[in-house]
Amino acid sequence: MTQPVEDFITLDGGDGLKAVFSPAGAQLVALYIPTRSGGPVQTVIGSSGRLDAPDGDGWAGTICGRYANRIAGAGFTLDGVAYKLPANDGTKQLHGGASGFGHLAWQGEKAGGQVVFRLDSPDGDMGYPGALGVTAAYGFDGHTLFLEMTATTTRPTVVNLTHHVYWNLLGKGDILGHLLQIPASRYTPVDADKIPLGPLAEVVGTRFDFRDKRPIAGPYDHNFVLDAGRGALHLGARAIEPVTGRALEVWTTEPGIQLYTGEHFTPAIKAPFSEQIKNAGFALEPQTFPNAPNEPSYPSAVLRPGETYRHRIEWRFSGF
Repeated sequence: MTQPVEDFITLDGGDGLKAVFSPAGAQLVALYIPTRSGGPVQTVIGSSGRLDAPDGDGWAGTICGRYANRIAGAGFTLDGVAYKLPANDGTKQLHGGASGFGHLAWQGEKAGGQVVFRLDSPDGDMGYPGALGVTAAYGFDGHTLFLEMTATTTRPTVVNLTHHVYWNLLGKGDILGHLLQIPASRYTPVDADKIPLGPLAEVVGTRFDFRDKRPIAGPYDHNFVLDAGRGALHLGARAIEPVTGRALEVWTTEPGIQLYTGEHFTPAIKAPFSEQIKNAGFALEPQTFPNAPNEPSYPSAVLRPGETYRHRIEWRFSGF
């Protein structure tokens, strides 16, 4: 199944900002920002806008769930009940499985100056308990693109929704020279399968110390433990393209953020609004921690009936 271009939804933010979305994974396909020279630059990398595109990146630009990132052993225990999930990354489940939210067609429409997507995930979907009702609303507020995600469940379950957009503030080339700052004093070390080892580690004296801005360099595919924790909207990361001065801040209500430097990108990955080379884009994925359902010391990912999961992400642009 492919997603026809006619289904793309465009939202004009004014002042030269414009976003293009697809119901395929509630995907951000393109984001144009103004430049000092006047012409816009397209900053989203690798989003195909289609489902099951054989030449596309299956996660780029999508909302990942029901549980974003990795769950060790493709399973977890909740309230004394063991749940087995279908593995799609070796022995692990990644981003909710082969039919996770980023690989599903959402219902989308323009409403009240926003683009609102909805998805109903049935009880047992990809092994998870509870019927989940999910809403994702994108909109502009000045030079900020925001995403408000909510979910409710009919049974106790685990939820971790994130957005897997890849950015390149220059719009071309690689991103290794972008400057990056992450307000995180700790990170989650991982094993060879990229599963967190449990205890948190200090970033001081390591290549994971982005408390002061420095070039991304890479490679990275790691979760950073934000000093602000979970709760009120807070800064998750700041990126600056040093030649043009264009800047992006990622704000979140979640306690962690995953940095991935696009090691897998090649020209074989096709997208309607960008070209790919290795390290063509960086992903900054706000989230709770990978494998949290199996690590009691990590921030909880449990959602129960009567509660509402809420996660707000803001991408704040400047320098133009």
